[in-house]
Amino acid sequence: MTVIERDAVKSVLQNIRVILTTPKGSDVHRPEFGSELYRFIDQPLTALTAGKIKAYIADEIERWEPRVKVKEIKLDRRLDRTKIELLLAIKGIENLVGQSIWI
Repeated sequence: MTVIERDAVKSVLQNIRVILTTPKGSDVHRPEFGSELYRFIDQPLTALTAGKIKAYIADEIERWEPRVKVKEIKLDRRLDRTKIELLLAIKGIENLVGQSIWI
């Protein structure tokens, strides 16, 4: 991977982290920016909830980060936190890229 590709991947992953961890409505200049993942923090990770979270994550990433196509999302509840594992296709990057985020 070239330096330019590595910088592009780093930029995309940082943007995704910002998208998913910014509460929707908290940016006064872009009130639709961000996510509502915080609403799922204390909910049990049932099949229905997991499906909603995955759909929501994919929609928000693809809406706000046009360089990315979400290929896979895995959720893992550990104690009081949920680990989100993403597998992403980034435009201009040959290999798929993984990203983990805790909420």
